[in-house]
Amino acid sequence: MANRFFEGAAHAAAYARFRPHPPQSLIEEVMSYLKGKYNGTLAAAVDVGCGSGQSTWVLAPHFTHVTGLDVSPAQITEATKKNTRANVSFKVSGAETLPFPAQSVQLITAGQACHWFDLPKFYAEADRVLVPVSVENVAGGVLALYGYLFPLPMYGSVSNQLVEIVNDVYNKDTEGYWGEGRADVDEAYTDPKFNLPLQDCSRDDSHYTDRTVSVTDLTGYISSWSGFQNFRAKNGDEAALDLLQNFQNRIMSVLGVDGTPEDIELTLRYKYFLLMGRKP
Repeated sequence: MANRFFEGAAHAAAYARFRPHPPQSLIEEVMSYLKGKYNGTLAAAVDVGCGSGQSTWVLAPHFTHVTGLDVSPAQITEATKKNTRANVSFKVSGAETLPFPAQSVQLITAGQACHWFDLPKFYAEADRVLVPVSVENVAGGVLALYGYLFPLPMYGSVSNQLVEIVNDVYNKDTEGYWGEGRADVDEAYTDPKFNLPLQDCSRDDSHYTDRTVSVTDLTGYISSWSGFQNFRAKNGDEAALDLLQNFQNRIMSVLGVDGTPEDIELTLRYKYFLLMGRKP
């Protein structure tokens, strides 16, 4: 069963506000890979572990219908509230039992999510619902798994110091509050359990996206971490707020500029990794 770290309404709202959209270059690579051998109609795509929808909407221009699935009702409520795409819908569902007929889906994606899944069961379900090889299609449907490492704050000559502060919150302040899946992300899905039981498997670590954010936004991103949320649940709101305030104060001290955290901007670079394979 998938771990359920993102179910609270407040956490879902923070997740929606502060988590990045996948790079357009990554989505273009996924679509190029799919269409490189698949000639059939692009009728259906499924985004599993969709969270608040960032990884779902980017598929809308390419398919007749796209469905985002998440085990958390709060995340699905947030995604539905923000949805403006007529061909996108969201459902509460785990990754291990996908609510679709057999051989009905051309693409399954999971963005920053599959490390929480029961992978053997998820792979079996992906095999069940992906379209098979046929004379018309030439190749079967595609499974694409991707994620991103902790973002690198960039601000001129003090960039390395900012990275150290983020690492301190992760390695010290929230140490012991992360689920087992976080280590899989740190290792960029290189564990053998992420080897896809498919054909034509590929890996790409070249994609990244930059976001201009305020110091307040960076602090908000920290608040969306599952490790921070687990810290808060165990230690209470006051301790959690102290952690965030200390983090923000350290960032502002290193930046050494006049202004408020809401006004001071820096760049966050998210580096992505992508695994893909085709149904045989």
